[in-house]
Amino acid sequence: MPGIARTKRILIVDDERDLVAPLEMRLSASGRFEVSSALDGEEGLRKAQMLRPDVALIDLTMPEMDGWHLCRRLREDERTRGTRIVVMTAWASPDLERRASSEGVAKILLKPFEVPELMAALEGETEPEKPEREARP
Repeated sequence: MPGIARTKRILIVDDERDLVAPLEMRLSASGRFEVSSALDGEEGLRKAQMLRPDVALIDLTMPEMDGWHLCRRLREDERTRGTRIVVMTAWASPDLERRASSEGVAKILLKPFEVPELMAALEGETEPEKPEREARP
């Protein structure tokens, strides 16, 4: 129907259950998102191929398949090539923006992030932004 926005399919991929559960609940409760999650990169890749999310919210630091590898795999697969990728990391580095751009990342969120920043990243069509904070030791 005209004027009614469709809910976006979001896939959260992060190995920290304590972060995933509240994120999933909060995003689902907003009514704007249909949310799925995966606790590692391999599971995330399988779910992305099956669900074809609009946005993948991916932690960069995970065991086995890290977030960078998952980004590459999503871009290589024609089923997920169009998925908007938003990455989360606690570690800013001098080459983070460059690498994010080369991996097809639309937005970088530095942990901890605020809910309005997350919502904007999931809904927006922004270019990768340079993290505001300095690299942590």
